[in-house]
Amino acid sequence: MKKSTILFSVLILLLTFSMGAYAATKYNFTFDGKKQSLDVQLINNKAYVPLDDITELFGGKVTYDSKSKTYAVTSKATESTIQSELSKTIKDVTVTIDKVVQDSDSLKIYVTYVNNSDDKISNGSDLSKIVANGKQYSYNSKFNFERWYKKENVPHADTYIEPGVTAEDVIFYAPVDADSINILIHANWTDYRFNNVKITK
Repeated sequence: MKKSTILFSVLILLLTFSMGAYAATKYNFTFDGKKQSLDVQLINNKAYVPLDDITELFGGKVTYDSKSKTYAVTSKATESTIQSELSKTIKDVTVTIDKVVQDSDSLKIYVTYVNNSDDKISNGSDLSKIVANGKQYSYNSKFNFERWYKKENVPHADTYIEPGVTAEDVIFYAPVDADSINILIHANWTDYRFNNVKITK
């Protein structure tokens, strides 16, 4: 058999093997509850997905610079985290720390709840906690009651927030000797944590 014929046969076999090894198959993926069917290539028992498809799931985009041969991935999820570390969304419920203000009487945490779920949610203010200088402080019902209804003219969210409702609330703590605090809001039986939140005095 001629060398050219043997070489051609080997190339055909390699091409056939490569097509089989790199053939894409549709698989279902779920990202943050968002389901999509994507082409997946299985190579050495590892799943490879097109970069554009994965990035699109996160609301981002992919650009390519031919001069530097660089792919740039921009994720909206990453941008929103950087821009607003004081707002978190879990299962269609958003909790935002609007501001933290302290005077000689109290430390006030201004919170906004947005319920985009299909069910009512608990606002979680009475299960909140703060950490300042390595010490933990829990919610005090009496302390809050006295300020909500006797001294302060501030918003007060209902215990349960209905679907589609945006509600504002203020949580009171005794003053702390700190410039920033960590905050835990236990809304809808889920922990929303905010670290190094600056205090305005």
